[in-house]
Amino acid sequence: MNLMTINDSALVQNTEKLAREERELLIKVLHHLREIERRRLFSTLGFKSLFDFAVRHLGYPEDQAYRRISAMRLLKEIPEIAAQIESGEISLTHIGLAQSLFKQEMKIQNREMSHDQKLAVFEQIANKPVREAQRMTLAMSSSVAAAKPDRMKQISENHIELKFIASNDLQKKIEKLKGLLAHKHPSLSLGELFEKLCDLGLTEWGQAKTAAPRKRRVNPQSQSQISKTVFSKADNRCENCDSNYALEIDHIIPRAKGGTSDPANLRLLCRNCNQLAAIQEFGQQTMDRYLN
Repeated sequence: MNLMTINDSALVQNTEKLAREERELLIKVLHHLREIERRRLFSTLGFKSLFDFAVRHLGYPEDQAYRRISAMRLLKEIPEIAAQIESGEISLTHIGLAQSLFKQEMKIQNREMSHDQKLAVFEQIANKPVREAQRMTLAMSSSVAAAKPDRMKQISENHIELKFIASNDLQKKIEKLKGLLAHKHPSLSLGELFEKLCDLGLTEWGQAKTAAPRKRRVNPQSQSQISKTVFSKADNRCENCDSNYALEIDHIIPRAKGGTSDPANLRLLCRNCNQLAAIQEFGQQTMDRYLN
């Protein structure tokens, strides 16, 4: 169709129709993503996470993948907003603003906002321009200073910019640490200090401590040695998707089916692939009670 040849009325009507279809497709995409996550199909295909699948397989830019996955998970929790998404009253940006508020309130109040409270937030920001919705969600926060979400922005091929709200107590700790390191590193930047702290954390909490296996029918010394052996054999990566996030030791033949804790029956999987293995062994319906 040559858009330059159609009349004004037809052009507007066609655009309205396409916008409607786009919103309907968004809801369908969210539901499909939810079912893919429920079945852990991204692990079946060798992807590290649903986000990894959405970016590398579906071709979404990272920010678009994140927004859709966030919306999908919120839609699962609050299915009532589906109609507002489809009508265009609530956009992915509105959902992102609301979720930031929900997460911050959980941190500030140490309790989850109720279902009705979350619905009320959407009722207030629905149909509002993004800037106004942003002002409204900030005003709803128990602490405006803490309501701004953490941000991570790629600024060059090898560098990112991190932004987050910190307390005065953290500032004092930072200054104290920089003082302790002043002789050896007199011009230490915050980024360099943060990297040193991350290295220290990885050393302190790495391998055996962060991903110790669940309780085994072996003595503590054997358990520790087995854990190191399994991690070393897998080179500290998931044996299915190569991820190094949330690694867990899994029984190839489950203990519920007679499998032992002998190293030959153990493998290293990330949490998603471990859950997929459980679904494959025990069935989707059985595992839905635990995973979904």
